[in-house]
Amino acid sequence: MFTKNSRNRYDKKDSLELGRRAEDAFARLAIQHGFKVTASSGKENIDEHIDYVIERDGKSHKVDVKSIKRKSRGDKELQDEFLWIELHSVRKNNQGWLYDGKADLIAFELKESFRIVERLELIKLVEKLLDFEAKVTSSKEALYKVYSRKDRYDLLTMIKSEDLVGIKYVDWEK
Repeated sequence: MFTKNSRNRYDKKDSLELGRRAEDAFARLAIQHGFKVTASSGKENIDEHIDYVIERDGKSHKVDVKSIKRKSRGDKELQDEFLWIELHSVRKNNQGWLYDGKADLIAFELKESFRIVERLELIKLVEKLLDFEAKVTSSKEALYKVYSRKDRYDLLTMIKSEDLVGIKYVDWEK
């Protein structure tokens, strides 16, 4: 069974560690911003794409935290100019965190901050930017195109982190 702390068979580097580190950093920042932070269950994390519920002033938000990533798996350096967006997960019957997720907010880790956006606003932005007819097999060509990895169900695209400035967002400095 896959749990929040288990490495999947495709993670040949440090994706699990990067994800954990980003989630921990986000939780610390949320507390500093006056939020009560509750970690999701393993089932919520996997099936609903929720890492935390944050609460303040009688309002709660379900948050999915996305760690800073490489542009391509083979790259050595992490970067925050481009963001990976999951349109369909590696699991056959799961559309992935953008469309199938239950999070209200997506918190993208950048080098100096977390950029937090409403998931539904992100869907509108992606649908405006993405050419759904353009299919590519190389991650380096995935900007605003649909990228799929060989023998996998996942569908991904890449957008620029600056694209998020066009929708409602907040930055939390690290």
